[in-house]
Amino acid sequence: MSEKKTAGDIRARIALLEEQTHLMEDNLKERFHATYKKITPGNILKNTLSDFNDTPGLKSTLLSTVLNLGLGFVGGRMMLGKGGIAKKAAGAALQFGAGKFMGLGKKLNVLKRFTTSLFSKEKA
Repeated sequence: MSEKKTAGDIRARIALLEEQTHLMEDNLKERFHATYKKITPGNILKNTLSDFNDTPGLKSTLLSTVLNLGLGFVGGRMMLGKGGIAKKAAGAALQFGAGKFMGLGKKLNVLKRFTTSLFSKEKA
């Protein structure tokens, strides 16, 4: 059946298990501190920029998107702001060109806003 264990055997086994527990706790603490150091804001930013530089095609896609959004914003400001017909036409052209990559629905919306802004009086 089972061996009879003496109190000394049980104490030795408890001491062994406690030692293993302490080693595991120390290991867990070390791993926690290492992980904590890795997730500082500076390291996160550094790793993100490193991944950004290593990913092929991401730079050009991001640059294209930012450029299109910027041109669309500037074009909208020119088209809806005060100014003559030439300024509004230039704004519409900028927005229409920026909208080239954004989809047909947006292009039609820009064209509609441009034509309505040409024939409507601005409120001061």
